[in-house]
Amino acid sequence: MKIRDKLFLGFGLYIFLAVILGFFAYKELRTISTRLVLVETADDITNTILEVRRYEKNYLLFKDRESLEELRKYLATLKNAIDGIKAEIIHEIGGEHAAMMKLAISEYEHQINVIAEHFNAQANLEPEVRSTGRSAERKLSGAELQSFLIARRHEKNVMLYKNRDAYLVFKRTLDASGLASRPEVRTYQAFVGRLYQLYEEERSAIEAMRLTAREIQSFTQNLSRRERTEIATTIRMSIILLAIALISVVVCGIFINIKLATSISTPIRNLERITKKITRGDFSEVIEVQGHDEVASLAESFNRMEDKLDHAMTALEETIKRLREKQAQLVEAEKLALVGKLAAGIAHEINNPLTSVLTFSNLMLEQCPPDDPRCARLRLMARETERARNIVRQLLNFGRETVIKPEKINVNQPVTEIADSLVAQEAFKGIELDLKLGDDLPEVYADPAQIGQVVLNLLLNAIHAITPPGRIEVSTRPAGKQVELVFSDTGKGIPEEHLHKIFDPFFTTKDASKGTGLGLAVTYGIIKKHGGDIEVASTEGRGTTFTVRLPVYGQV
Repeated sequence: MKIRDKLFLGFGLYIFLAVILGFFAYKELRTISTRLVLVETADDITNTILEVRRYEKNYLLFKDRESLEELRKYLATLKNAIDGIKAEIIHEIGGEHAAMMKLAISEYEHQINVIAEHFNAQANLEPEVRSTGRSAERKLSGAELQSFLIARRHEKNVMLYKNRDAYLVFKRTLDASGLASRPEVRTYQAFVGRLYQLYEEERSAIEAMRLTAREIQSFTQNLSRRERTEIATTIRMSIILLAIALISVVVCGIFINIKLATSISTPIRNLERITKKITRGDFSEVIEVQGHDEVASLAESFNRMEDKLDHAMTALEETIKRLREKQAQLVEAEKLALVGKLAAGIAHEINNPLTSVLTFSNLMLEQCPPDDPRCARLRLMARETERARNIVRQLLNFGRETVIKPEKINVNQPVTEIADSLVAQEAFKGIELDLKLGDDLPEVYADPAQIGQVVLNLLLNAIHAITPPGRIEVSTRPAGKQVELVFSDTGKGIPEEHLHKIFDPFFTTKDASKGTGLGLAVTYGIIKKHGGDIEVASTEGRGTTFTVRLPVYGQV
């Protein structure tokens, strides 16, 4: 008997028994559908209310226009859902309850609008408070200015905590300073008082809004709960009938199932077992063909396929091996060719002007008296020009093996030097650089110039990722047998699909004017040559953190 005939016989008996016994359960289940409409309506309204509450929380947290628009959109959806309730459902839940729910929705919408108005007023008033405070500071001096600055610190607490205690501390501080008689201070105090009043009104409106929302939520949840309770009894009867049908089907079909399952599963298990051996590369066993059904035909085809696959795998492995060797050679050759072209262009365009800058800087430095304050800047100019020349040399050497010149150093030194040279540049405008350098760091055995290049590349990478205002934090710390340098920025982050490619030569998402894609590749090569490691963690839209680890001297 073919497998198709066996399946038809087995399933035919199941279907026949299920139809007979299921008919009796149908009548009970039919009664449930008439009440499910009401439950579904209540659940839909409840889910919409939950969405409204979720966007309500987003709006109260972020106070942005997008969250407010989403909240109003779902609120409109909720109102439409309530307005679209069918007449029979309104009759079931009671007309007065439906009217009360619509009234509560209108009150909730009104409270949302009140809160939005308060947020807008606060957003407009807070800059006025700061501006008035700064204006008053400029008109004060000495002890009066110090007293006023203390009051301004409490002003920030008022904006931060938005409670009565913070405002009272601010008011007492300002009153105790004796500056309230000054017109500009009175204006400033009035603005802070109005801002505090807006905070209090906002708090009251939020409490009223949440109370109304809880009332709406409670009404729909109670309605759904009541209807489910009524449906439960009907469902229990249906379950009993369905259980009887299920038991009958199982008992009557056991014998047929055993025979059918045995005739089909045994050869399939053999096929699975041999397939697993093939996945491990073992082609030594073939399937024993029994019978004349579809499984037997499959076994014969499988044996032929196994034989051909054995030969194909052997040939494929050899081909892949040769392909990988050729591919590695091609990639290396292409990388070196591209680097050579780029390096030649850079050397031609940059080396001559750099040489001129370095020459004249040194001449000016020789002619400058040692006590002249410009000497320090000239030294910085000469040092940074020399660093630029070193970068060009490193670019030229990127495609070939370079020799590092290690010495015992404290990594804080290159970090400080590079940071000092960069922070005064135009690229750092609007960007805060925070150095958190660890004390008593163990020394590392590294090339100072190349470690400086790593710091420079990572800082420039962070600068290019930030749209001012922004912040870069550089920290150093011991980590067991290694020293860690951590570079964190608040830039746009790196998309997840690009994280595995950022250290590839010439891969970049920047404009052509900001990079060639070699910075991180050079950095990676330098760190690996020093026996270290580099990791990257990034969240798109929130920033990126690079962690560089170098072995402590004597621990390599």
